[in-house]
Amino acid sequence: MNIRLLFTPILIFLLSQLTYGQNSYTFFGKVSNQFGEKIKDVRINLSNSNSVFRTDSNGNYELTTNNTKNLSIKFYHVSYDRKKVYISKSLLKKAKGNRVKLNVELSVRTLREKVIYAKEKPKVVFGNETTSIADYEFIGDYMIVLAYEKSLKKDGYLQLASKKNTLITQYKTPSRPKRLFRDFENRVYLITEYKVYNISIFKNEFRLRPVNKEDFYRFTTRIIDTTSNHFLYSDFNPNYPAFNYYSQVINDTAAKTIHYVENTFMMDLYRAEYKYAPNKEKLWAYRQELVTGIDKEIWIGAANFTQSIYYEPLYAPLFVNNDTTLIFDHYNDYLYKLDSELNKFDSVPIAYHKNKEKKNWEQPIIKDKDEHKMYVLFLKNGYYYLKPVSLEDGSTSVSFKLAYKYVESVKVENGFVYYIYRPYESSQKKYLYREIIRTI
Repeated sequence: MNIRLLFTPILIFLLSQLTYGQNSYTFFGKVSNQFGEKIKDVRINLSNSNSVFRTDSNGNYELTTNNTKNLSIKFYHVSYDRKKVYISKSLLKKAKGNRVKLNVELSVRTLREKVIYAKEKPKVVFGNETTSIADYEFIGDYMIVLAYEKSLKKDGYLQLASKKNTLITQYKTPSRPKRLFRDFENRVYLITEYKVYNISIFKNEFRLRPVNKEDFYRFTTRIIDTTSNHFLYSDFNPNYPAFNYYSQVINDTAAKTIHYVENTFMMDLYRAEYKYAPNKEKLWAYRQELVTGIDKEIWIGAANFTQSIYYEPLYAPLFVNNDTTLIFDHYNDYLYKLDSELNKFDSVPIAYHKNKEKKNWEQPIIKDKDEHKMYVLFLKNGYYYLKPVSLEDGSTSVSFKLAYKYVESVKVENGFVYYIYRPYESSQKKYLYREIIRTI
């Protein structure tokens, strides 16, 4: 027998296996859902690599690997079921010039959400029979409370209270108080219809100092937070569907744009108003552009479209969480993460504000600064639901349902949720309550 002929099939088999395991292949294609809609920012992982790839804004992806032996590719997005594709020999045979087209369809995620209910009855933190609470801020183990007897405009009071339902002192406010405000340095202000006052406490007594109202709204309210080296602020305007986030080095005047937010769909509608505006309004807008340099379409949009029921001010909040700055961009559907130097190092897809949940989503996002957790607020049938947001994958799979209906001013601190509430059909004034948040 010819030994060469005997070993030829074995040699061919071994060579084919070696080639199968070592050839370089490029996989490419689109990722879409069952409705044919392209899905952006799908995370793609190779079973033989720690590298992470992502689809672009049109759902396209492309990746290359030198080892296809026992290879599988995982596709993941927070809004869809995960999918794993095993790379078979038959699939590789379809390659054209070592390029393999692989289109993937993901199904909308249908996992049932787990709802957690309070075990204990909500506890009264503060309240009395003579006044109702309109607003509150925490100061260590104490609270500054804005209260009133019958009408906030006529008989407002500042109250210093403990969290054990003890009134320490009370002070009659200036006329027409509206709300409290805490700035980036944790200073508390009283905002009235006419003036703004800085609140300080000395020997358990309130002291109010008027501040420049123009400077307060121009600077103080615009600074969102600080890092060890930077001020963080924005040029947000409720009448314009786009804004920038900026960072500025402390003790410096140079500013850096760290993120741009825009609702592109709303912007198209906003600018389209100019096309249908009367000639008289177009002339006015053109003159405004000559004076200010601001586009005439923006002048018309600000004057007209902002009054429409279809217009919604933007909501894309920024938080500093330990050494990471978080930006929840609800118009790009990402949670962006920035490092201590305000450079983006990661982005996580978010979807709680979309699809069927959108109608129940309530702003704002709430931060527990003590436990470094973020919560999304939803309102269903009069009840609020707190959903912790995973900062790793953007998911919200658990909800904590508050015990009472129609509560107000929901805040979170140190694992507790606080809110203002008056029992239905009760003569009780509005008290401050709290519940411990359970997520398991």
